[in-house]
Amino acid sequence: MDMNMDMYTNPARLMGFGVVGTGMIAGATAEAIFRSRNARVAAVSSRRRETAEEFAAKFPGAAAVEGLEALLARTDVEAVYLAAPTAFREAMALEILAAGKHLLIEKPFVSHASALRLVRAAEAKGVAFMDATHFVHHPRTAAIQKEGTERIGTPRSLHTAFYFPLSDRSNIRFDLRQEPMTALGDMAWYSVRAAVEYLRPAGRIIQAATVPEFDAATGAIVRASGLLAFEDGTVTTFDAGYTAGAVLMDLQLLGTRGVIGMDDFVLDWANSRAFRNPDLPAGYFPRSGMVTRREQSFIPVPSDTPQDTLMIENFVELARSRDTAVQTRHTDATLKSQEYLDALWAAVPAIG
Repeated sequence: MDMNMDMYTNPARLMGFGVVGTGMIAGATAEAIFRSRNARVAAVSSRRRETAEEFAAKFPGAAAVEGLEALLARTDVEAVYLAAPTAFREAMALEILAAGKHLLIEKPFVSHASALRLVRAAEAKGVAFMDATHFVHHPRTAAIQKEGTERIGTPRSLHTAFYFPLSDRSNIRFDLRQEPMTALGDMAWYSVRAAVEYLRPAGRIIQAATVPEFDAATGAIVRASGLLAFEDGTVTTFDAGYTAGAVLMDLQLLGTRGVIGMDDFVLDWANSRAFRNPDLPAGYFPRSGMVTRREQSFIPVPSDTPQDTLMIENFVELARSRDTAVQTRHTDATLKSQEYLDALWAAVPAIG
């Protein structure tokens, strides 16, 4: 039997994942692992065994353990998905990598230096390392990267807007001790990653500006607008946060001959963890010249597999193949995204 086919048909070939964290995001990613063709949830770790047991019960065959050390001791755990808060993520990630486990990790990181330490630790152990940004795995991303310059010429600027309504101050996103960048890190990560994937700036950042809105009670950033300008003349601007009163996931990529637009660049309307609207196919809107809304076309890029599941499958393939070129593409994108986010964070004016 072909090795690749064996991976998908033989349960023994499913990569065993340990899940660290039992919150909403961890639950969504664990479901993606469960739905994937080449992975399974082998174990779940929490500080409280009862919490781990409740979480693991949703996934047949998954064990519940208390603490990271117990998870890493398991021989059926080949890879770990880490959903710990940003402030504590590096120390736990280094422990996971030291144990020789492949690592899929939530983002952002506390800094570019922190992300670089993790990348180097993974390289030293010869294991796969990937941040858990879903949209880059949707085939639409590759389609725009391949066809974009043919449709709109050379990309010169990018604007994104990403909002989710959120006002619960007990949410971790309002806790500066656990999520130091609050909404800037949580939401603007996707804007800077879109710049990495679609705009592809060259050279250093020559200007960074961030205009934040702070929550009066917690000091958390709840909304931010900003700009990054690069040495090659490209510019990306963004709006992100929790205060728009609606879900907003808009993107406009402006080139020398036209524009590409999306209204669901983070989580596609058709088939993502938050939305299931098969009548709203994933794709993008190219526009050029004097085209109006009436003449605007739509280029569908469908995917039967949700993008978070594709992320899991791609991660497993990377871990199995040890393809250094693919690994380098992923880690370069991670490091550039964090570099851009750091620049925006450094541009946040001090309160008072």
